[in-house]
Amino acid sequence: MSSISRPDKKSYLLQTIHSLINNTSDRDKNNSYIVIFLADLNETPKSAVAKELSRTFGKFIDQGFLIVIEAYPEYYPSLTNIKKRFGDSVKRRFWRSKQNVDTSFVMCYCKDFSQYYIHIEDDVRSSPSFVPKLQDLITREKDQFFLIDISLKGNVAKAYHSRDLESAASFFYLMYDEMPIDWLMAHFLRIKVPPRSGRVIIPMASLFLHIGRTSSLALNGVRGNRTLERIFDQYDQKYKGLNPPAIVTSSLSASQGKPQDAYDKGGRYFWGKPPRKDDYVLIKFDTATSIKKVFVATGCYEARRDLLYSGVLQASFESSAIGSQKQSADSCGNFENVGSFSKGKVKAFIEKTKKVNCFRILVTQKQERHLFLREIDVWPA
Repeated sequence: MSSISRPDKKSYLLQTIHSLINNTSDRDKNNSYIVIFLADLNETPKSAVAKELSRTFGKFIDQGFLIVIEAYPEYYPSLTNIKKRFGDSVKRRFWRSKQNVDTSFVMCYCKDFSQYYIHIEDDVRSSPSFVPKLQDLITREKDQFFLIDISLKGNVAKAYHSRDLESAASFFYLMYDEMPIDWLMAHFLRIKVPPRSGRVIIPMASLFLHIGRTSSLALNGVRGNRTLERIFDQYDQKYKGLNPPAIVTSSLSASQGKPQDAYDKGGRYFWGKPPRKDDYVLIKFDTATSIKKVFVATGCYEARRDLLYSGVLQASFESSAIGSQKQSADSCGNFENVGSFSKGKVKAFIEKTKKVNCFRILVTQKQERHLFLREIDVWPA
């Protein structure tokens, strides 16, 4: 959905579409659509964006993967003289009311397209392989959901059953001048979803990230920036099974899962009991491997505080000295620090000339919280 009166909106929209296209496989393109709603009431900038979309993405429009629609101004209810509520300015009341109607229109258009519907804002970056990641989450939840908050902040990205779109759209249109869209959604959920039913689902990490430098909320009279995602699923090495073969072990006692789960293909994880100083997670490669980058993430939306607060990432390298003795089967050799954890994450770049025997996540200080090891991603050189 796009309203392009702001000068920077066009740039963000194009970035968003590029991200969606690049992170959708050819197979998934055959089973999905991207619908762009040009919601600006000013014809001049709307026409300019339509021409740019045709020029830049004509191939995907011709294929039917990308669909561009608009609603004419006469389709909208009155957006003037909206009753004053919440201390909102006239500009703010116009913006939030129009957003509700925009949302209603695009939902009505898309209600019969597919089984599921993702509603996203027009200035976001998508996670790699976001379609199969979402499909896996749906399968894991056995389809027993009303809403999936695939991006947790505001209304950045939410997934619905298409069967629910007509009732949601009717509610938003009926209540368009009452309150902002995220507040309306909260009211709608209270009507449709029993408390503590588990029918509103959140993933371990958000699949969409707001990229706008300035929140639309801030520009329309709301303080602060509520659209920054705390945990974003930014890689798919682990998801696609691209990590080199390795055995993963740990000194930590398990609450859920196994250390190997955080490394092997899929959305699994390892949830360990509170670590003590010198506890570790060891990744031992089947053979010494040239590595260009490694990323480790702890914590998730289900366990936001179960991070590794004090720890380092270490590597042991294959010796290149002539005549050196071979490592024993259970030995990695000497370790050296290649990165330190910050806010539960670490990223390290490795010299391609060195081959890595093992990586080790070493706890450097005892902590009271459990440790949720969400993913380990390793890029071979």
